[in-house]
Amino acid sequence: MNCPLWAGGNFAATRKASHRSYPWQNDLFVSVSGQSTREVAMFKAFLDSLLNAKKHAEHAADPFTGVKEVLNFNPDNIVNDAIDEAIEHLGLLKPSAKPSIQALIPRCMAEGFKAVSLSHRKDGEQLSKEEKKALRIRSNGFMSKTAASELSETGRLKPLEAHFLTLWRADFTIDRAKSIVAASSQEFGCINQLGGHRDGCALCAENYDKAIDPFKASPFPPVECPNAACGMMFRVSVDWVAVHKKQR
Repeated sequence: MNCPLWAGGNFAATRKASHRSYPWQNDLFVSVSGQSTREVAMFKAFLDSLLNAKKHAEHAADPFTGVKEVLNFNPDNIVNDAIDEAIEHLGLLKPSAKPSIQALIPRCMAEGFKAVSLSHRKDGEQLSKEEKKALRIRSNGFMSKTAASELSETGRLKPLEAHFLTLWRADFTIDRAKSIVAASSQEFGCINQLGGHRDGCALCAENYDKAIDPFKASPFPPVECPNAACGMMFRVSVDWVAVHKKQR
């Protein structure tokens, strides 16, 4: 599906190399002896293409030059920001749990949120049977003292879900941020909103497959989302027709 031409407008303005004219270029029409106007014009166009190619190569060294100034978030700090948002919004873990979440998140994509959170609860000295009973956890259930110490008062009501939901929410935010950055690196790039786990979210249902300008998109869960772990996903696409037209 092609996305609208406005999808990369800001990025095009940011990335477009400024064109400078040089006096000697115009003088070519009168200084090249014995050449027709057509031949001189072709030679001038050739020189222009060389200059523009050099400028393009200078910009290509850093494909994200200028992007950080126009996106709605800081790509360099998105992991920290996503974790902070998940902990604050859900309120299931104490802020002191952030280092644990930071260490666990890189494993989530390969192992799954539930498996990673379970391994965290299994790792280390376990709570006593009496302590588990106070949290309404079966005696053979896993809950390390470290994991239990990270639970907030709200999290103690959902001790087996607190780390899992926090990881899920933060990781999906990070994934959406990656898609936004990928789309913003393309002149005619855009993202399409997909509800991977809609679960009754009216916003995802109403905006399914909607094209969004990456420079206006936010990776964070919308306030309208009723789910603890927002499952909204972004798919990156490029309007190749617009790219082809520009290159003609």
